[in-house]
Amino acid sequence: MIRTTQPLESQHVRVDAATGRLRSREYRLTVVSGPSKGKSAALPAPIVLGSAEDAGFRLDDPAVSRYHAQLKPRSDGVWVKDLDSMNGISVGGARVQAALVENEATLTVGQSMVRISVFENDLGAPLGPAALGEAVAESHAMRRVFGLLERLASADVPVVLQGETGTGKDVLARALHQISPRAAKPFVVFDCSAVAANLIESELFGHAKGAFTGAAADRRGAFQHADGGTLFLDEIGELPLELQPRLLRALESGQVKPLGDDTPRTVDVRIVAATHRDLEAATREGRFRQDLWFRLAVALVRVPPLRERVEDIPLLAQLFVGRDFTLPPQLIAKMTAYGWPGNVRELRNVVARATLGEANVLEAPAGPQKPAVVLDLPFKEAKERLVDSFTRDYLEALLHRHGGNIARAARAAGLARPWLHKLAVKYGLKASEDDA
Repeated sequence: MIRTTQPLESQHVRVDAATGRLRSREYRLTVVSGPSKGKSAALPAPIVLGSAEDAGFRLDDPAVSRYHAQLKPRSDGVWVKDLDSMNGISVGGARVQAALVENEATLTVGQSMVRISVFENDLGAPLGPAALGEAVAESHAMRRVFGLLERLASADVPVVLQGETGTGKDVLARALHQISPRAAKPFVVFDCSAVAANLIESELFGHAKGAFTGAAADRRGAFQHADGGTLFLDEIGELPLELQPRLLRALESGQVKPLGDDTPRTVDVRIVAATHRDLEAATREGRFRQDLWFRLAVALVRVPPLRERVEDIPLLAQLFVGRDFTLPPQLIAKMTAYGWPGNVRELRNVVARATLGEANVLEAPAGPQKPAVVLDLPFKEAKERLVDSFTRDYLEALLHRHGGNIARAARAAGLARPWLHKLAVKYGLKASEDDA
């Protein structure tokens, strides 16, 4: 594949959520007080700070241990960890064992104070190619997404793809893996919405034989299967709150512990996550852990809905229909005027129906149809009846579209799977528990 943008030299990059522009970070250490006052050095990679001759950043301070602390630069800050030193570390006056310094701060080690400085560079919002993996686009909105992903491919930082259901986040995640240095290694998909809550921990981290009833043999989890490659956590917003600390620990330590086994396994995995939810709002409401969100959303890439990139509709439609079939211009005109609530996934389904000769695939009433109003009931009861009728009709059509599959239907509708199952039982709708 020919790239239209240059790979990043630094891995300390992030996407500015407010502007969508790519920014890189550089860090510098400066001794502001103590015996080595004035000493300064860049911090491009992890180093050990101490008084030993071979320390990465040496301090001529008798109160500093030989190997006092480890400093690890990341795109979201500098991770500082005490290496069982004699006198410990203070960050901004607070004693810590380990801490993430997100912006500038001063470390106190022994009799010395070391300033961490941050410098940011604006790398812009590059316009990418017309194709990235299996994804294609003509619109600038989508090609800017391609450009960001091209630049992020070599950076090896976590990426969160945020967008409505059906926008193709899974296709983009695979494309990001395919143009990254990890392309020859596994690409593993883990759908957080399609696995029962009591099985997620085992599926992610693995389990040992006998860890629970039915665990007849050792089993590797998604992290170990993805070792060396990319782990795509689809619908990360559906991960139960009680399991989020375990995921955070795995991301921070690079190690996983299978259920029933106390021996940690070291894994080298790049995380790409996707969600249709506003997880920043979810963190404020306590429905998603803030520390996990900060760890994941180093590069938050918004995937625009199809209605914001109508230039792509004819291109995508022709791609789905194939070279041996041409869609009539009248249908293309209708497609570009349609709102596409189901995005690219809905477009694919409409094209499939059109190729089978189904007429009026996008016909809709000229205006919204008013439901029948029952005036013989009190307001509250009449409202409940209308809501009940709508809910049943909606779920029946939803399950029909997804072949009765609860997991796929819940994901498409943005509903919790247990809640959708409960409603299906309530209304006597035919549904399958199959996760496939």
